[in-house]
Amino acid sequence: MRSILCFFIFFCSCSNTPESIKDFITLEKSAVETITEAEILHTENGILKVKINSNKIERFHDKEPQIVLTNGIEIFFYSDKAEIKSTLTADRAELDKKNKIMTASKNVVLTSVDNKKLETSVLFWDEKRNKIYTNSQVFVTTNKEQIIGDGFTSNTDFTNYSISNITGVINLQSDTE
Repeated sequence: MRSILCFFIFFCSCSNTPESIKDFITLEKSAVETITEAEILHTENGILKVKINSNKIERFHDKEPQIVLTNGIEIFFYSDKAEIKSTLTADRAELDKKNKIMTASKNVVLTSVDNKKLETSVLFWDEKRNKIYTNSQVFVTTNKEQIIGDGFTSNTDFTNYSISNITGVINLQSDTE
């Protein structure tokens, strides 16, 4: 009789409801660290090179990407004289720490100090090569024209760039100039 009672207690005490399993799986995928209203400074030899502002940063343990920036990001690229050379904004970014590549996505805009503007859906920043690039459709607007293409490569200060597969150029200057 005792063995039946023990078996019954043991059997009843070990139950997994679908809700408890779902909660466990959700916790396993949760961020191990969350930071709101964060600012990250990247320096080289004591000189500020990049400043990243993000409304939310999440770090994950056994998941790629390990670092995800959401709810709006703003990245400032600086010259050796600590002057802002270009600014990148997006809704979201993911950092690949191993390869030192950031992927910015959703409403990506890169602007330079001389009023050039790039708009695209996704943009990669390769920190090792100091390059910004994409294979997605881009709209580049300067003081003179708007260029539409599929693919873009630039240095981080947006002074030396190329557009691939140009599909259209719109002249923004009037004929009287």
